Amino acid sequence: MISFIELLTAFDADLVKIFYKVKSDPSDDFIIRINKVASQLDLNHSQLVCALGFNKHIRDLSDIFSMIGFRSYKLLSYRCNELFSTDTYNQLPIDNILDIYSERIEDEQILKSLREMLGPRLEHIESDIDENEDPAHIISYRMEVHSIYTAGIVDKSFAESRINKDIGKFRIIANEANVIIESGFFPPSNLFFLDSLCAAEKKDLIENQHIDIDMIKNRLQNTGISNEEREVLEEFI
Repeated sequence: MISFIELLTAFDADLVKIFYKVKSDPSDDFIIRINKVASQLDLNHSQLVCALGFNKHIRDLSDIFSMIGFRSYKLLSYRCNELFSTDTYNQLPIDNILDIYSERIEDEQILKSLREMLGPRLEHIESDIDENEDPAHIISYRMEVHSIYTAGIVDKSFAESRINKDIGKFRIIANEANVIIESGFFPPSNLFFLDSLCAAEKKDLIENQHIDIDMIKNRLQNTGISNEEREVLEEFI
């Protein structure tokens, strides 16, 4: 048996050794074929496809990805991206996600692909949290958001897009404003004066000592701020 991280980071020679003993029936349906191979490695469908899809050493090993039903690396990548973008910690637990985001991945093509998928992926997870409010998923979501910043997966434009979206509830869950500050993308004052940050986020910035009294007074001079924000800020005067 092999772990997800071992398959994700295996070199080409190791991949050949791993799959040398794996049995596959070309007559099997595509999904069944993947499932049978995954079962032999003690992994599930998504773990097998994503561990291989995000492994930079698999590109030229056509015998391996054809064994599990993919005629090309591109088709493997398509399936990997589909599964990664839509999973909500059901087939890919948070440990697998953190492994994918880890510094072990240094391939520019993989990083580019990850960055393109982050928006849709996070939206899927946020919808899931809205619908089910699963505490385990909330914790995993917080860990994932922290990881994409601390692992250097995203850039300033991603942080800006997150700040400008109407997702204050989820930024609070993830403590995202503080993570963005710690990542050096924006100074605290820039975030504090944004209308897109909700009152609870402004309060959190103040309580984390990112904002001084003069900034609070300055913000209160803005007649356009909401009553909720004004009430929160006035507590610190």
